[in-house]
Amino acid sequence: MGCVKQAASISETGFGKACCELNGFITCLVYAWPCRSGLLGNPNGIAAAGPSFRRSRHLPCVFETSKTIPLSKETEIVRLNVRLLLSRTGSKDGQSSQPENLPPDNIPLFIVQESSVDILQYVDEDINMLDCRISPYFTADTQIIWPGREIRASSSDSLFTCTIKHTAGKHATTAFLMQDQKEKENPNPGQLFPGIAERLHVSALLLVRTAPARRRAAPGRHVRLGCAFSAEGRAEASIQWVLRREGRHTKRLLAYSGSSKQVERVARRAEMVLEEIAKGNASLLLRDAETRDEGTYSCMVSVASLTVEQTVQLQIEEKPTVTVNVNSLSLVEGEQYKLVCNIRHYYPHNIQAQWLREPKDSWKVPDVMKNVLSSSHRQSSNGTYSSSRYFLLTASLKDNGHKYTCWVDHPSLQTPIRRSVTVEVREATSTAWLLLLLGLAACLAGALWYHHKVRSTAKPKPY
Repeated sequence: MGCVKQAASISETGFGKACCELNGFITCLVYAWPCRSGLLGNPNGIAAAGPSFRRSRHLPCVFETSKTIPLSKETEIVRLNVRLLLSRTGSKDGQSSQPENLPPDNIPLFIVQESSVDILQYVDEDINMLDCRISPYFTADTQIIWPGREIRASSSDSLFTCTIKHTAGKHATTAFLMQDQKEKENPNPGQLFPGIAERLHVSALLLVRTAPARRRAAPGRHVRLGCAFSAEGRAEASIQWVLRREGRHTKRLLAYSGSSKQVERVARRAEMVLEEIAKGNASLLLRDAETRDEGTYSCMVSVASLTVEQTVQLQIEEKPTVTVNVNSLSLVEGEQYKLVCNIRHYYPHNIQAQWLREPKDSWKVPDVMKNVLSSSHRQSSNGTYSSSRYFLLTASLKDNGHKYTCWVDHPSLQTPIRRSVTVEVREATSTAWLLLLLGLAACLAGALWYHHKVRSTAKPKPY
């Protein structure tokens, strides 16, 4: 039967209530409604994603810098809400125009002028899935001599780093932004913070993107660590890949020289495709991955005196193979049997395993077996681990028809592995007991006969 009357409501706090009247009884269900930005509830009850960066052409960011506390040597972090705005050429005289959908607020704008470094090409996503951070980059009053740019007699550059990360780890991008020199010589009087005007015109010089930010690979497989770059004016770039292992030193894998156009391979299994570098592809191919290859890989791209570093986390994972020493058991009441769950060839070693006694009713919760023993982790030549979980089952009539399940979970698994043993237990009959006693008597008689024979042969002979 359906509801006679039903009603639903959603509050501004994100909690909803649905009520149903049936046969004079009213039942209400209180539930949570997703209200975070980018997933908005509309009157039709359909979730709608936020606009893409290409469509909106502006992105909320956080400007982070530090300042010295007066009368103290300590520093504090200062954070301001700003907006990254991609300008576009909208008129015939080449003047840049702003998007029509720019929010009506007064937060500072970093207006990125059009250049050969296209930020949109690398971060065209739902803006609610992007985390943007902008920070000043200090050059110690040193002028950056960029290929193709005019060299000024006495002037230092105002540079910023802009890092945009996908909140789900799909990619991460860092770009160097340089302030327009004419604007710097004629600063905007309406500054909200030293060095940050209400409108700051910048251009992108160098950009590096890694995707995804985290990779998983099985031992013995090839894995590609994606890294792309773009430089203004097609400036010659030099590239390095290094590996940082937890608790160990940095290992240099290979390097590419932009001047000689040659790749220097340090690690035997690490490769880059020379022809792809000219297209802005600096991806690393790691052949025959091993457990020792796990760590943080850094893709460093250098042009002039600027270097952008982006990282990729490589995690080696191997799914376990799980077996039990028997598929089904037929035991007599009181008989004992050792149930063993063998877990082989997994990596890393943090694995969870339990023996469960499954109830006959599927809606009931299984019982976790106690007195289960575990072996130590045994490491094989390829770095993977093996172990086992076992316990001694004493057959009881209550066990008849039940399943004993070895439950295994591991970071490499989407769902846990289950291997079950069905147990059949028979009641001990008088015949069974008689056979058992006869067997024990035969064993005892054999032992006595053997003992008598040993003693008789051990006696010294009379001559």
